[in-house]
Amino acid sequence: MAPLPDRPVRQLDSAREFFAPLGMSVGHIGALWHLLKVAQLVQSDIDRITAAQGISYADFQLLGALMMADPDPVKASELAPALNASHAVLSLRCRRLAAQGLLIREECPQDRRAIPMRITPAGARRVHETAKALERQGQFVQRYNALPQNQRASLEMILRVLHMRLDRDFLPQARKDA
Repeated sequence: MAPLPDRPVRQLDSAREFFAPLGMSVGHIGALWHLLKVAQLVQSDIDRITAAQGISYADFQLLGALMMADPDPVKASELAPALNASHAVLSLRCRRLAAQGLLIREECPQDRRAIPMRITPAGARRVHETAKALERQGQFVQRYNALPQNQRASLEMILRVLHMRLDRDFLPQARKDA
């Protein structure tokens, strides 16, 4: 097995050396920096894979949410907070995916602003194909699966606890860029 690159360690050491003399606590920098860098690398990898499938990761999440709710329709107003997307961005995304035949937007005579949506069979196939591609081609999945079982379990437990604690502190908000 090839040795791991030491560039991330050197970068972290440089950050600690920079911030410590400024009187800042540096105890959390390693965990925070690694988490952010891993998130960036994973997001780049996911973007590459989903783009090859003709959708974005945000499209994949939206279609996946519709697939999980199927056969029940879901309103955009219900999805927006869960997907951290504004209603305007979600509406544009839904129109585009409907034009591609991946979801159906239904009329709601009681409330013209509410447009329930359902995934189409083509949309469900796209979700399955994309999920399989993420599993086969995803660098995170490959690196994660190469870890010993006890390390995978520890990593998941630590991230779950942090996620649950942080989730209590933040209400879902629409991202302006989502």
